Amino acid sequence: MFCVARDPAYKLAAETLQETAGIQISARHLRNLAVEIGRELEDVRDTKAEAYFEQPLPRVPTAPSTPIALASVSVDGGRTQTRLDGGPNGVHEPHWRETKNAVFMRMTGVQFDRDPHPELPDCFQDREYMKTRLSGLEDAGVDCSEVAKSDLKSWRPERLFRTCLSSLCDSDSFGRMMEAEADSRGFFAAQKRAFVGDGLQYNWTIQQRHFQDFTPILDFTHAIERTYEAARSVQADSDQAWACYVRWATACWHGRVLEMLLEMRQHQEALGLPPKECEEKDSRKMLAEAITYFENNVSRMDYPRYRKEGLPLTSAYMESFVKEMNYRVKGTEKFWNDGPSGEAILQLRAAKLSDDDRLRRHMRSRPGNPFRPNIKRESNISTNA
Repeated sequence: MFCVARDPAYKLAAETLQETAGIQISARHLRNLAVEIGRELEDVRDTKAEAYFEQPLPRVPTAPSTPIALASVSVDGGRTQTRLDGGPNGVHEPHWRETKNAVFMRMTGVQFDRDPHPELPDCFQDREYMKTRLSGLEDAGVDCSEVAKSDLKSWRPERLFRTCLSSLCDSDSFGRMMEAEADSRGFFAAQKRAFVGDGLQYNWTIQQRHFQDFTPILDFTHAIERTYEAARSVQADSDQAWACYVRWATACWHGRVLEMLLEMRQHQEALGLPPKECEEKDSRKMLAEAITYFENNVSRMDYPRYRKEGLPLTSAYMESFVKEMNYRVKGTEKFWNDGPSGEAILQLRAAKLSDDDRLRRHMRSRPGNPFRPNIKRESNISTNA
């Protein structure tokens, strides 16, 4: 299963097993095994969540084996292509499904007497560099390659240990899974706790329901993407839009979000409100959406305080995890059955990417493993898998 969880296709996993271990097994057989073991992992996950929520209230947080200076939780959505489950061979009724993804990280937890980086990092002011982050950003017309980059590693918290979750379930169910996973890691007893996400409302619904004692932090990179969209909506000239973006991004970094909002509302008075039916790229609509976004998230944008407390400001680790998931589950020609096989591959990949070796431990302890020869294994493989 390690090859199945690691390699980007069942066929490649079968080739790896043949070339490295001399094991001959078809891609179809690997797929059937993946569905079976993935469902076992799903059962383990769901059983843990049920046991956690069946505890009498008030629940006593699980104590970590070693003290945790900083526990960080992040959640983000992804997308994968699915097809009709149980249909004939081939792709029938193809459609996209949203995946829910979460990472749970034990991190370094350094506290500072003052803001360790009061100025906006150079990378966010580098027009050439930000072309990879900001949609529609035009060339600066000058060489920006020599712009010095701030030393971010000197103060940002670093990942020490990570576990992961991924599922096709709804956000209510996923929030319960997340709380159970966090408690099993002892996160509710950590010295400092942070919950980092983008502006999607369901992220913050999960935080408010399941992680109320965690400091909610709006991912800074998503915030400045919105500032650039707003700057483009009020400045037609690209150079003036960039200057406006830098000013507003600096205000965000300094925690002066209300000051930025005041300036945006002044522009809105001049432009007017967007009509009910207007194009997505209408400047009035873009500005109105940016204003709403910041009004909803201003309480999660106290970045100077977060830096002093040594908390994470971005969801970079979360985005990295989503890319690692996509390497296995997303592709133009990849379609998962909208049911067991789609959920199963998410369980295998997330287990493989977790630092606690949970996939190997499951494989060693499951019935039918040679290390447990006296336990019979009952196959759950369906003929339609």
